[in-house]
Amino acid sequence: MTELQQPILMRPAVLYDARRKSPGVLALYPDKLAYVESWITSWCVGLGFLAVAVLSFALAHTGAGALGGAVGAGGGMAIGTAITRRQAPRKVAAASHQVTVIWLDSITNVELRKVRRAGGRRLVISTSGGIDYTFRSNLDQWPADLASALGGRGHSIQATAAGLAVLTGSGS
Repeated sequence: MTELQQPILMRPAVLYDARRKSPGVLALYPDKLAYVESWITSWCVGLGFLAVAVLSFALAHTGAGALGGAVGAGGGMAIGTAITRRQAPRKVAAASHQVTVIWLDSITNVELRKVRRAGGRRLVISTSGGIDYTFRSNLDQWPADLASALGGRGHSIQATAAGLAVLTGSGS
């Protein structure tokens, strides 16, 4: 059995591509960025809401209400996120079809984009192959940790108004 490599940073994220958006988890490793698609969190949110609604109706013969629904959905989200985070390193090690790997040596630009609607901010990672990956996640730590990981691989990083520019690569 292969030894599981633990990520430096792992957060729930949504990957956007031309056709769809996929929930999952984004994990930063010393040599790569791995996105693991997982619908478990989404299913657990729905199941948590449903469980609270069924229990409240069975016990009190009324609906759960907004607060009950929020508690059920929030509890389901916490459980689903924990399951996804636990499974992600195994899926990355097994090179599952649900894993998208972005090698740090191929990254040329990292941008934080604001979305006009209430969608918040997006993390856009450009690679030397001309592919852009767009993620929605809690973006507070990503630029600093990505810059540290890229610097650790011998890349020269420059902060820009939009994010990070990778000036040179080592190809380690």
